[in-house]
Amino acid sequence: MLWKLAWRNLWRNRTRTWLSATVIAIGLMALIFVDTMVEGMSVNMVKNATDTIMGHAQIHAQGFRDEYDVKLTINNLDVMLTHLRDHPDLKDMSMRVVTYSMLSSAEGVEPILTLGIDPEEEKKLSKFDEAIIAGDYISSVSGGDLILGWKLAEKMELRLGERLVLTAVDAESGEMVQELFRLSGIYKTGDNEMDASMALAPRETLQHMLKLEGKIHEIAMRYAHMNEKGTPAIPVTKPDKESGNDLSLWTELMPAMQAALQLTDQSMAIMGLILFFIVALGITNTLLMGLYERMFEFGIIKSIGTTPWQTARLMVYEAFCLGVFGSIVGLMLAVIVTILFAKYGIDYTGIEYSGITFQEKIYPSIRLERLVVYPFWSLGFTLVASLYPAFKLWRILPVEALRKRKF
Repeated sequence: MLWKLAWRNLWRNRTRTWLSATVIAIGLMALIFVDTMVEGMSVNMVKNATDTIMGHAQIHAQGFRDEYDVKLTINNLDVMLTHLRDHPDLKDMSMRVVTYSMLSSAEGVEPILTLGIDPEEEKKLSKFDEAIIAGDYISSVSGGDLILGWKLAEKMELRLGERLVLTAVDAESGEMVQELFRLSGIYKTGDNEMDASMALAPRETLQHMLKLEGKIHEIAMRYAHMNEKGTPAIPVTKPDKESGNDLSLWTELMPAMQAALQLTDQSMAIMGLILFFIVALGITNTLLMGLYERMFEFGIIKSIGTTPWQTARLMVYEAFCLGVFGSIVGLMLAVIVTILFAKYGIDYTGIEYSGITFQEKIYPSIRLERLVVYPFWSLGFTLVASLYPAFKLWRILPVEALRKRKF
């Protein structure tokens, strides 16, 4: 009986009910839409970071990442590779030689980070072959080809086919060694730091130059399946300390980006609280207006024996009906808006955030549990907003309510 009465009371003033429901709906729609876009941005950032040079995880010798000491190569490489190839969820991997070096040409000298790669392995893991904007990708695992970023080529005024000298420290004697290369290609990844300070060379050529035959510094890996947090569904077991090797996920390799992603989750929670608090204030105002307009009616029902508890429940039930109606409308609006942006996306290409440059449009990514959690939040705040008007109705005496009659 009270539920039926609450629903009818809600529509006695249709304009006010629609306005209040619209406030709830817009608040819920805004929160769901922003959440889907933030989730889409997070997915985009992880994809951009792991699709270039990093991969989902990397293996190095312990201490290598501290100073990039050319002598610190991966220990027991054959055993490590056998373990990785037997892993059920490891999709691709690329073995690399990594060293800091000096790149010299007729126009000048620049310090760079040089990666020795197998071009076929690297194609499966990163997108350097797709990022070539001039010339050709490295043709084989040996030879004298060298590719580098467009910013570095522009800074050194280099042209395709130009001869370049790479200078580095070898692993045996620690002496300076040099190797002659030919600029075969120029890439553009969208990552300013990578495009301005990194070159790729054939792995075997770099191994011979650094006296590292059969040895490597880094294994970059890509998993077949990742969970919602961007970590492997079936991770590779970390090497023991006694092995002398370390395995690091992308979250450890890029702590700044991981912190930024965690910060977005906290920001969404804070924004949701603020948004629903504002909505709750509007609902409280609506319910109080309805209370004072119907004060005489409440005085009558209290006079004929309706208990304070029943009248307070009536106010809460009205708020509940309003919250459910507004949440349904909000969900419908959120789905419509999300579908539109899922089709066209938002173009943030070229914009850098937390060390990652967006290379694709951002599309909303929906978590189905959020479509349940946020409406419950909305309904919960609406019920909380009804407590003060319900308490006022509880305390008022019938004789006081009857005095509020409008003539």
